[in-house]
Amino acid sequence: AVVSTQSTGGELARVVEVTRHRHYEHHRHLLETVYKALPVIFRRLTKPKIKPHVNAFLDGLKYGLQSDNNLLRAASVECLQSLSLMLGPNILRGRIEMTDPDMLLYVEQAFPETVGS
Repeated sequence: AVVSTQSTGGELARVVEVTRHRHYEHHRHLLETVYKALPVIFRRLTKPKIKPHVNAFLDGLKYGLQSDNNLLRAASVECLQSLSLMLGPNILRGRIEMTDPDMLLYVEQAFPETVGS
């Protein structure tokens, strides 16, 4: 499937919005699915298309890293690793520090090589 680069901004914004809905019992399964799909989507997009949305995804990714659901936690790690490869570990670290410095603890515990020092 080809992802249109013309309209990705709106679609990524909608995906971010989906990750904020956590009021129902099976929301962790949806988040797991989203975070497993995002690396595939990121690989098909250019860095300039992704960068404006990175900060918006971080809250949900932190939620996934803190989750007691192992599949959600693993999908969150994979998604962050994908972002690290695309943006560079130091840029990802800077985005995390700007958005939620406490998240760095969870990221460094899960995979210290993903965020530069």
